[in-house]
Amino acid sequence: MPAEVGSTERVDEHGHHFHHPLANGQHLTLLRLAGVRSDQPLVAVVPLDLDGFGRIESVTRLLSALHGRAVPPDTRLTRQQLQRARRMLQAVDGHMSGASHRDIAEVLFGARQLADEPWKTSSRRFAVMNLIKGGLAMISGDYRRLLSHRRRR
Repeated sequence: MPAEVGSTERVDEHGHHFHHPLANGQHLTLLRLAGVRSDQPLVAVVPLDLDGFGRIESVTRLLSALHGRAVPPDTRLTRQQLQRARRMLQAVDGHMSGASHRDIAEVLFGARQLADEPWKTSSRRFAVMNLIKGGLAMISGDYRRLLSHRRRR
């Protein structure tokens, strides 16, 4: 990574904290440790614990992005898991905004899907309740589970 990339945001006892712009308009916040010259490359420190494999995969994606190469896909979540997480957050958002479970179900599944069965015994009703429960757990800190690969025993 070129030494001049990014602007120094602050300097403290740890070193120079700066932003590196990404092609998608976002940025990374990076740290050049105190005592390291700006013409030296940055280093990724990866703890070699059970989460190390996922961290190394993340570093590979980061390195690809920093050098303008194609970024490998993130394999931590399947398409279905990502869709469920999105629905959980949508359900919680509706719940916290005061929407009824039926209103949330109409937004998530469509009004036609709900017309086929009585609401009190509808599988969609129970799905919404589970999505809200999962979303509230995610907000309470369970989202960290999404960020790690499942481990083999």
